[in-house]
Amino acid sequence: MRRARSGPALRPGRDLAIDATRGLAIWSMISLHFAGGTVAAAPTHLYPYVDGMSAFVLLSGLVLGIVYRRWIDRHGLRYAMGRLMRRIAVLYVCQLTISLIAVAVAQTVAPRRFRALAVLPPDVDLGTRLRWSATMSYLPSGGNILLLYLLLMASAVLILPLLARRLWPLVVGASVALFGATLLWPTGTRGTSWMTLESFPDGPPIQNWAAWQILFVPAVVIGWRWDEWRLPERIDRWLVGLLVVTMLAGLAVGDILALDLFRGHRVMMVDKVDLGVLRAVLSFLVVTCVYGVFRSVLRWMRRDVLRPLVMTGARSLDSYVLQAALLLAVPVLIVDRPWSPGVAVAVAVSVFIVCWVWAEARARFGIDKLHRQPLRLATAIRRRPMIIRERRTGGDGTTGQA
Repeated sequence: MRRARSGPALRPGRDLAIDATRGLAIWSMISLHFAGGTVAAAPTHLYPYVDGMSAFVLLSGLVLGIVYRRWIDRHGLRYAMGRLMRRIAVLYVCQLTISLIAVAVAQTVAPRRFRALAVLPPDVDLGTRLRWSATMSYLPSGGNILLLYLLLMASAVLILPLLARRLWPLVVGASVALFGATLLWPTGTRGTSWMTLESFPDGPPIQNWAAWQILFVPAVVIGWRWDEWRLPERIDRWLVGLLVVTMLAGLAVGDILALDLFRGHRVMMVDKVDLGVLRAVLSFLVVTCVYGVFRSVLRWMRRDVLRPLVMTGARSLDSYVLQAALLLAVPVLIVDRPWSPGVAVAVAVSVFIVCWVWAEARARFGIDKLHRQPLRLATAIRRRPMIIRERRTGGDGTTGQA
Protein backbone atom coordinates (compact mmCIF):
# COMPACT_ATOMS: atom_id res chain seq x y z
CA MET A 1 0.00 0.00 0.00
CA ARG A 2 1.32 3.42 -0.91
CA ARG A 3 2.22 5.52 2.13
CA ALA A 4 1.58 9.08 1.10
CA ARG A 5 3.26 11.90 2.91
CA SER A 6 2.52 15.57 2.53
CA GLY A 7 4.48 18.63 3.52
CA PRO A 8 8.14 18.83 4.55
CA ALA A 9 9.76 15.60 5.65
CA LEU A 10 11.16 14.88 9.06
CA ARG A 11 14.70 13.74 9.68
CA PRO A 12 15.28 10.22 8.30
CA GLY A 13 15.39 7.46 10.90
CA ARG A 14 12.80 8.99 13.25
CA ASP A 15 10.24 6.65 14.77
CA LEU A 16 7.04 8.41 13.75
CA ALA A 17 4.98 6.35 16.19
CA ILE A 18 6.98 7.80 19.09
CA ASP A 19 6.45 11.31 17.70
CA ALA A 20 2.70 10.66 17.32
CA THR A 21 2.52 9.41 20.90
CA ARG A 22 4.31 12.53 22.12
CA GLY A 23 1.92 14.65 20.03
CA LEU A 24 -1.05 12.99 21.70
CA ALA A 25 0.54 13.74 25.09
CA ILE A 26 0.81 17.40 24.09
CA TRP A 27 -2.84 17.45 23.05
CA SER A 28 -3.77 15.84 26.37
CA MET A 29 -2.03 18.65 28.26
CA ILE A 30 -3.47 21.40 26.04
CA SER A 31 -7.01 20.06 26.28
CA LEU A 32 -6.76 19.79 30.08
CA HIS A 33 -5.25 23.25 30.58
CA PHE A 34 -7.57 25.08 28.18
CA ALA A 35 -10.71 22.95 28.03
CA GLY A 36 -10.75 20.68 31.07
CA GLY A 37 -14.10 18.99 31.62
CA THR A 38 -15.23 19.45 28.00
CA VAL A 39 -15.64 17.03 25.11
CA ALA A 40 -12.18 18.09 23.85
CA ALA A 41 -10.42 16.79 26.97
CA ALA A 42 -12.51 13.66 27.47
CA PRO A 43 -10.83 11.25 24.98
CA THR A 44 -7.36 11.59 26.48
CA HIS A 45 -8.59 11.59 30.08
CA LEU A 46 -11.05 8.69 30.07
CA TYR A 47 -8.42 6.20 31.20
CA PRO A 48 -7.94 6.53 34.96
CA TYR A 49 -4.80 8.07 36.48
CA VAL A 50 -2.89 8.49 33.20
CA ASP A 51 -2.49 11.86 31.48
CA GLY A 52 -0.27 13.78 29.10
CA MET A 53 2.22 14.73 31.79
CA SER A 54 2.97 11.09 32.64
CA ALA A 55 3.39 10.26 28.96
CA PHE A 56 5.57 13.33 28.37
CA VAL A 57 8.00 12.39 31.14
CA LEU A 58 8.12 8.71 30.17
CA LEU A 59 8.64 9.41 26.47
CA SER A 60 11.32 12.00 27.24
CA GLY A 61 13.33 9.29 28.99
CA LEU A 62 12.72 6.80 26.19
CA VAL A 63 13.84 9.18 23.47
CA LEU A 64 16.90 10.22 25.49
CA GLY A 65 17.95 6.59 25.82
CA ILE A 66 17.49 5.87 22.11
CA VAL A 67 19.18 9.01 20.83
CA TYR A 68 22.11 9.15 23.24
CA ARG A 69 22.90 5.46 22.79
CA ARG A 70 23.35 6.10 19.08
CA TRP A 71 25.42 9.24 19.68
CA ILE A 72 27.69 7.45 22.12
CA ASP A 73 28.15 4.51 19.75
CA ARG A 74 28.99 6.84 16.84
CA HIS A 75 30.80 9.77 18.45
CA GLY A 76 31.75 8.74 21.97
CA LEU A 77 30.63 9.62 25.49
CA ARG A 78 32.25 13.08 25.53
CA TYR A 79 30.27 14.20 22.49
CA ALA A 80 27.02 12.92 24.00
CA MET A 81 27.69 14.64 27.32
CA GLY A 82 28.31 17.91 25.50
CA ARG A 83 24.97 17.59 23.74
CA LEU A 84 23.33 16.78 27.06
CA MET A 85 24.71 19.89 28.75
CA ARG A 86 23.48 22.06 25.87
CA ARG A 87 20.05 20.46 26.17
CA ILE A 88 19.95 21.23 29.89
CA ALA A 89 20.86 24.86 29.13
CA VAL A 90 18.02 25.05 26.58
CA LEU A 91 15.57 23.69 29.15
CA TYR A 92 16.67 26.36 31.63
CA VAL A 93 16.11 29.09 29.04
CA CYS A 94 12.67 27.68 28.24
CA GLN A 95 11.65 27.58 31.90
CA LEU A 96 13.02 31.09 32.44
CA THR A 97 11.06 32.33 29.42
CA ILE A 98 7.78 30.92 30.73
CA SER A 99 8.38 32.41 34.19
CA LEU A 100 9.29 35.85 32.80
CA ILE A 101 6.15 35.86 30.65
CA ALA A 102 4.15 35.17 33.80
CA VAL A 103 5.93 37.98 35.61
CA ALA A 104 5.18 40.34 32.70
CA VAL A 105 1.51 39.36 32.92
CA ALA A 106 1.62 40.14 36.64
CA GLN A 107 2.59 43.73 35.85
CA THR A 108 -0.39 44.24 33.53
CA VAL A 109 -3.35 42.58 35.28
CA ALA A 110 -5.00 42.92 38.65
CA PRO A 111 -3.36 40.87 41.42
CA ARG A 112 -6.44 38.71 41.96
CA ARG A 113 -6.76 37.87 38.27
CA PHE A 114 -3.06 37.16 38.00
CA ARG A 115 -3.10 34.83 41.00
CA ALA A 116 -5.77 32.74 39.25
CA LEU A 117 -3.81 32.79 36.00
CA ALA A 118 -0.27 32.18 37.17
CA VAL A 119 -0.38 30.89 40.77
CA LEU A 120 1.83 33.44 42.52
CA PRO A 121 1.30 35.45 45.72
CA PRO A 122 0.07 38.93 44.69
CA ASP A 123 2.04 40.76 47.38
CA VAL A 124 5.49 39.73 46.09
CA ASP A 125 7.54 42.59 44.66
CA LEU A 126 8.98 42.60 41.15
CA GLY A 127 12.57 42.00 42.25
CA THR A 128 11.58 38.89 44.17
CA ARG A 129 9.56 37.63 41.19
CA LEU A 130 12.56 38.05 38.90
CA ARG A 131 14.87 36.34 41.39
CA TRP A 132 12.46 33.43 41.78
CA SER A 133 12.26 33.14 37.99
CA ALA A 134 16.04 33.12 37.55
CA THR A 135 16.49 30.48 40.26
CA MET A 136 13.51 28.41 39.01
CA SER A 137 11.80 28.86 42.36
CA TYR A 138 8.64 30.02 40.64
CA LEU A 139 6.74 27.62 38.35
CA PRO A 140 3.74 29.19 36.58
CA SER A 141 0.55 27.25 36.04
CA GLY A 142 0.76 25.25 32.81
CA GLY A 143 4.54 25.61 32.73
CA ASN A 144 5.66 23.67 35.76
CA ILE A 145 6.82 20.42 34.13
CA LEU A 146 10.04 21.78 32.66
CA LEU A 147 11.87 22.03 35.98
CA LEU A 148 11.06 18.37 36.64
CA TYR A 149 12.23 17.57 33.11
CA LEU A 150 15.43 19.58 33.64
CA LEU A 151 16.25 17.75 36.88
CA LEU A 152 15.63 14.39 35.24
CA MET A 153 17.79 15.35 32.27
CA ALA A 154 20.51 16.42 34.71
CA SER A 155 20.37 12.95 36.26
CA ALA A 156 21.43 11.60 32.87
CA VAL A 157 24.88 13.08 33.58
CA LEU A 158 25.27 10.19 36.03
CA ILE A 159 23.17 7.65 34.16
CA LEU A 160 24.80 7.74 30.72
CA PRO A 161 28.34 6.83 31.86
CA LEU A 162 26.89 3.86 33.77
CA LEU A 163 24.93 2.74 30.73
CA ALA A 164 28.02 3.10 28.57
CA ARG A 165 29.73 0.65 30.95
CA ARG A 166 26.78 -1.77 30.63
CA LEU A 167 25.68 -1.16 34.20
CA TRP A 168 22.02 -0.69 33.32
CA PRO A 169 20.84 -3.12 36.06
CA LEU A 170 22.50 -0.82 38.61
CA VAL A 171 20.65 2.17 37.13
CA VAL A 172 17.29 0.40 37.30
CA GLY A 173 17.98 -0.84 40.83
CA ALA A 174 18.87 2.63 42.08
CA SER A 175 15.74 4.08 40.44
CA VAL A 176 13.48 1.49 42.07
CA ALA A 177 15.17 2.02 45.45
CA LEU A 178 14.66 5.79 45.27
CA PHE A 179 11.03 5.30 44.29
CA GLY A 180 10.60 2.92 47.22
CA ALA A 181 11.94 5.62 49.54
CA THR A 182 9.21 8.01 48.35
CA LEU A 183 6.58 5.39 49.23
CA LEU A 184 7.94 5.18 52.76
CA TRP A 185 8.32 8.96 53.12
CA PRO A 186 5.80 10.71 50.83
CA THR A 187 5.53 14.47 50.35
CA GLY A 188 4.87 16.23 53.63
CA THR A 189 6.88 13.76 55.71
CA ARG A 190 9.57 15.43 57.77
CA GLY A 191 12.88 15.65 55.92
CA THR A 192 11.46 15.12 52.41
CA SER A 193 11.36 18.76 51.28
CA TRP A 194 14.40 18.17 49.04
CA MET A 195 12.30 15.75 46.98
CA THR A 196 9.46 18.18 46.27
CA LEU A 197 9.10 20.91 43.67
CA GLU A 198 6.84 23.81 44.67
CA SER A 199 4.97 26.48 42.71
CA PHE A 200 6.90 29.08 44.72
CA PRO A 201 8.76 29.08 48.06
CA ASP A 202 6.43 27.60 50.70
CA GLY A 203 3.76 27.27 48.02
CA PRO A 204 1.71 24.23 46.96
CA PRO A 205 3.70 21.13 45.92
CA ILE A 206 3.91 20.35 42.20
CA GLN A 207 5.83 17.08 41.88
CA ASN A 208 7.96 14.78 43.95
CA TRP A 209 10.83 14.42 41.48
CA ALA A 210 12.27 11.44 43.36
CA ALA A 211 9.02 9.58 42.66
CA TRP A 212 8.51 10.80 39.09
CA GLN A 213 11.95 9.58 38.08
CA ILE A 214 10.49 6.04 38.06
CA LEU A 215 8.88 6.96 34.74
CA PHE A 216 11.99 8.62 33.32
CA VAL A 217 15.00 6.55 34.41
CA PRO A 218 13.69 3.06 33.51
CA ALA A 219 12.47 4.56 30.23
CA VAL A 220 16.05 5.76 29.55
CA VAL A 221 17.24 2.19 30.05
CA ILE A 222 14.49 0.85 27.79
CA GLY A 223 15.51 3.35 25.12
CA TRP A 224 19.15 2.41 25.58
CA ARG A 225 18.30 -1.27 24.90
CA TRP A 226 15.61 -0.41 22.32
CA ASP A 227 17.33 -1.97 19.32
CA GLU A 228 19.03 -4.85 21.15
CA TRP A 229 15.79 -6.03 22.70
CA ARG A 230 13.91 -5.44 19.42
CA LEU A 231 11.13 -3.80 21.38
CA PRO A 232 9.11 -2.33 18.47
CA GLU A 233 8.75 -5.78 16.92
CA ARG A 234 7.86 -7.31 20.29
CA ILE A 235 5.20 -4.66 20.88
CA ASP A 236 3.73 -5.41 17.45
CA ARG A 237 3.58 -9.09 18.32
CA TRP A 238 2.09 -8.60 21.78
CA LEU A 239 -0.15 -5.62 21.01
CA VAL A 240 -3.51 -7.41 21.23
CA GLY A 241 -2.62 -8.95 24.58
CA LEU A 242 -1.28 -5.63 25.87
CA LEU A 243 -4.49 -3.87 24.87
CA VAL A 244 -6.60 -6.46 26.69
CA VAL A 245 -4.46 -6.26 29.85
CA THR A 246 -4.47 -2.46 29.80
CA MET A 247 -8.24 -2.21 29.37
CA LEU A 248 -8.87 -4.74 32.13
CA ALA A 249 -6.45 -2.87 34.42
CA GLY A 250 -8.28 0.40 33.77
CA LEU A 251 -11.63 -1.18 34.57
CA ALA A 252 -10.33 -2.90 37.70
CA VAL A 253 -8.35 -0.05 39.28
CA GLY A 254 -11.44 1.43 40.95
CA ASP A 255 -12.33 -1.90 42.54
CA ILE A 256 -8.74 -2.41 43.66
CA LEU A 257 -8.68 0.94 45.46
CA ALA A 258 -11.99 0.10 47.13
CA LEU A 259 -10.52 -2.99 48.79
CA ASP A 260 -9.97 -2.72 52.53
CA LEU A 261 -6.31 -3.58 51.96
CA PHE A 262 -5.71 -0.41 49.89
CA ARG A 263 -8.42 1.96 51.11
CA GLY A 264 -6.06 3.78 53.44
CA HIS A 265 -3.19 3.85 50.94
CA ARG A 266 -4.67 5.88 48.09
CA VAL A 267 -1.76 8.33 48.06
CA MET A 268 0.74 5.50 47.76
CA MET A 269 -1.28 3.91 44.95
CA VAL A 270 -2.48 6.71 42.65
CA ASP A 271 -1.41 10.14 43.95
CA LYS A 272 -0.13 12.46 41.23
CA VAL A 273 2.29 14.62 43.23
CA ASP A 274 4.02 11.56 44.68
CA LEU A 275 3.26 9.36 41.64
CA GLY A 276 1.57 6.33 43.15
CA VAL A 277 2.52 2.78 42.20
CA LEU A 278 -0.61 2.10 40.17
CA ARG A 279 -0.28 5.40 38.32
CA ALA A 280 3.28 4.49 37.30
CA VAL A 281 2.36 0.99 36.15
CA LEU A 282 -0.69 2.18 34.23
CA SER A 283 1.39 4.90 32.54
CA PHE A 284 3.82 2.35 31.13
CA LEU A 285 0.94 0.17 29.93
CA VAL A 286 -0.99 3.00 28.27
CA VAL A 287 2.02 4.59 26.57
CA THR A 288 3.12 1.19 25.23
CA CYS A 289 -0.35 0.49 23.84
CA VAL A 290 -0.72 3.94 22.24
CA TYR A 291 2.70 3.55 20.62
CA GLY A 292 1.75 0.10 19.30
CA VAL A 293 -1.54 1.34 17.89
CA PHE A 294 0.17 4.24 16.14
CA ARG A 295 2.70 1.80 14.64
CA SER A 296 -0.20 -0.18 13.21
CA VAL A 297 -1.89 2.95 11.85
CA LEU A 298 1.33 4.10 10.19
CA ARG A 299 1.85 0.65 8.69
CA TRP A 300 -1.59 0.28 7.15
CA MET A 301 -2.78 3.84 6.49
CA ARG A 302 -1.49 7.04 4.96
CA ARG A 303 1.16 8.65 7.11
CA ASP A 304 -0.35 12.10 6.75
CA VAL A 305 -3.39 10.91 8.73
CA LEU A 306 -1.28 11.32 11.87
CA ARG A 307 0.77 14.26 10.63
CA PRO A 308 -0.58 16.86 13.11
CA LEU A 309 0.35 14.59 16.03
CA VAL A 310 3.66 13.51 14.47
CA MET A 311 4.86 17.03 13.72
CA THR A 312 3.74 18.44 17.07
CA GLY A 313 5.32 15.51 18.91
CA ALA A 314 8.56 15.95 16.98
CA ARG A 315 8.74 19.45 18.51
CA SER A 316 7.25 18.53 21.87
CA LEU A 317 9.41 20.95 23.86
CA ASP A 318 8.45 23.84 21.58
CA SER A 319 4.80 22.82 21.84
CA TYR A 320 4.93 22.71 25.62
CA VAL A 321 6.51 26.17 25.86
CA LEU A 322 3.96 27.59 23.40
CA GLN A 323 0.97 26.21 25.28
CA ALA A 324 2.35 27.47 28.60
CA ALA A 325 2.83 30.97 27.18
CA LEU A 326 -0.59 30.98 25.51
CA LEU A 327 -2.25 29.82 28.73
CA LEU A 328 -1.26 33.22 30.13
CA ALA A 329 -1.53 35.29 26.95
CA VAL A 330 -4.96 34.22 25.67
CA PRO A 331 -6.95 35.37 28.75
CA VAL A 332 -5.05 38.67 28.85
CA LEU A 333 -4.91 39.55 25.15
CA ILE A 334 -7.81 37.73 23.48
CA VAL A 335 -10.68 36.44 25.62
CA ASP A 336 -10.82 36.52 29.40
CA ARG A 337 -11.81 33.58 31.56
CA PRO A 338 -14.12 31.99 32.54
CA TRP A 339 -14.82 30.44 29.14
CA SER A 340 -17.96 28.70 28.01
CA PRO A 341 -17.43 25.07 26.88
CA GLY A 342 -17.63 26.11 23.24
CA VAL A 343 -15.04 28.86 23.63
CA ALA A 344 -12.77 26.59 25.68
CA VAL A 345 -12.82 23.91 22.98
CA ALA A 346 -12.15 26.49 20.26
CA VAL A 347 -9.22 27.93 22.20
CA ALA A 348 -7.73 24.46 22.87
CA VAL A 349 -7.97 23.50 19.20
CA SER A 350 -6.47 26.84 18.16
CA VAL A 351 -3.54 26.43 20.54
CA PHE A 352 -2.83 22.96 19.17
CA ILE A 353 -2.97 24.32 15.62
CA VAL A 354 -0.46 27.02 16.58
CA CYS A 355 1.90 24.30 17.87
CA TRP A 356 1.41 22.28 14.68
CA VAL A 357 2.00 25.24 12.36
CA TRP A 358 5.15 26.15 14.27
CA ALA A 359 6.46 22.59 13.93
CA GLU A 360 5.68 22.58 10.19
CA ALA A 361 7.46 25.92 9.76
CA ARG A 362 10.58 24.61 11.47
CA ALA A 363 10.61 21.56 9.21
CA ARG A 364 9.93 23.53 6.01
CA PHE A 365 12.63 26.13 6.62
CA GLY A 366 15.14 23.66 8.05
CA ILE A 367 15.33 25.31 11.47
CA ASP A 368 16.94 22.53 13.46
CA LYS A 369 18.33 24.33 16.51
CA LEU A 370 16.64 27.55 17.57
CA HIS A 371 19.60 28.75 19.63
CA ARG A 372 21.73 28.79 16.46
CA GLN A 373 19.42 31.12 14.54
CA PRO A 374 20.61 34.45 16.02
CA LEU A 375 24.19 33.49 15.14
CA ARG A 376 23.17 32.51 11.60
CA LEU A 377 21.26 35.77 11.19
CA ALA A 378 24.22 37.80 12.40
CA THR A 379 26.53 35.91 10.03
CA ALA A 380 24.18 36.50 7.09
CA ILE A 381 23.95 40.22 7.87
CA ARG A 382 27.73 40.47 8.17
CA ARG A 383 28.30 38.63 4.87
CA ARG A 384 25.69 40.51 2.87
CA PRO A 385 27.88 43.57 2.04
CA MET A 386 30.71 41.23 1.04
CA ILE A 387 28.43 39.28 -1.32
CA ILE A 388 27.13 42.48 -2.89
CA ARG A 389 30.70 43.76 -3.36
CA GLU A 390 31.77 40.46 -4.97
CA ARG A 391 28.87 40.60 -7.39
CA ARG A 392 29.74 44.15 -8.38
CA THR A 393 33.45 43.37 -8.87
CA GLY A 394 33.05 39.95 -10.41
CA GLY A 395 34.71 38.29 -7.40
CA ASP A 396 38.28 39.25 -8.39
CA GLY A 397 38.48 42.91 -7.49
CA THR A 398 37.58 44.08 -11.06
CA THR A 399 34.23 45.37 -12.26
CA GLY A 400 31.72 42.87 -13.56
CA GLN A 401 31.64 44.54 -17.03
CA ALA A 402 34.06 44.19 -19.90
